[in-house]
Amino acid sequence: MLQILTQASLCEADFNQKIDFVIEGFITKRMMTMVYADGGNGKSWLAFALAKYCAPRMKQVFYLDFDNPLSVLKERKVHELLIAPHANLHYVQRSKSPLPPFELLRTLAENATANQFENMIFFVDSLRDFADVNNEAKIGLVMNLLKDIREAGGTIFILGHSNKDGRNYQGSNAIRNSLDNMYQLKKRELAEGVGVILEVRKERAAIVDKAFDIDPNTLELEEVDLIEAQASEQDLEFVNQIKHVLVREGQVGKGDLLNAAGYAKDDKTARARLEKYDGIYWKSSKRHTRIFYQLL
Repeated sequence: MLQILTQASLCEADFNQKIDFVIEGFITKRMMTMVYADGGNGKSWLAFALAKYCAPRMKQVFYLDFDNPLSVLKERKVHELLIAPHANLHYVQRSKSPLPPFELLRTLAENATANQFENMIFFVDSLRDFADVNNEAKIGLVMNLLKDIREAGGTIFILGHSNKDGRNYQGSNAIRNSLDNMYQLKKRELAEGVGVILEVRKERAAIVDKAFDIDPNTLELEEVDLIEAQASEQDLEFVNQIKHVLVREGQVGKGDLLNAAGYAKDDKTARARLEKYDGIYWKSSKRHTRIFYQLL
């Protein structure tokens, strides 16, 4: 009777598993990651681009879409950009799913044994389409099914929504408690394409804040410098002005540097920006009571 337990007991080899990343510092294999945001901020674009990125790098990619209608998928050229080029990418949409969303997950979980889903990624779009996210019992069941898939080697990427004030995710504590990693997505305005900034809200691995640009015409995903992505237009203008002076002058004292860039020595905003980007675009050194700056 106890054989089933003794055979399932952990051994030393089970603890040798290393943390592997699909994207370094962002998506961890064999873990559950959720990204949440208000609608219209680029969550699905990010998931589409990630699915394309994963297809040549993972054994199987499964996109479980119970949110977007076929008309939207057609408009976004999901077949041409995702399905047709990648034989190992399987896009399951509500209209053709053989089972309701919860039953579909339960069927997968029932087959989640050993390493059944190793090197596979499952996109869940979106979580509230699989259960009432505010009902702790119901969403708890969904999260347990996803845990079973994870423990069989699966990597899970979930799209969630923000609550009314946009500061937190929508749903019960059962969601956060079950997740390994969680990000809040913020849209970044671009002249062309879709820009997103991802800020860590929970982590069980060495994940960090990230920024990406997505080309909606190709679904190409480009990681961009986080500091630049988070900077306002005024920040970037200030950085360019300071860098221009430092290129010309070499090493300059703080007051002279601000004056040469067109700012008053006592401009608090300019002084704060000078300190904000110290160690990023330039470095400072102190001589007696004066501070000097030069480019890195």
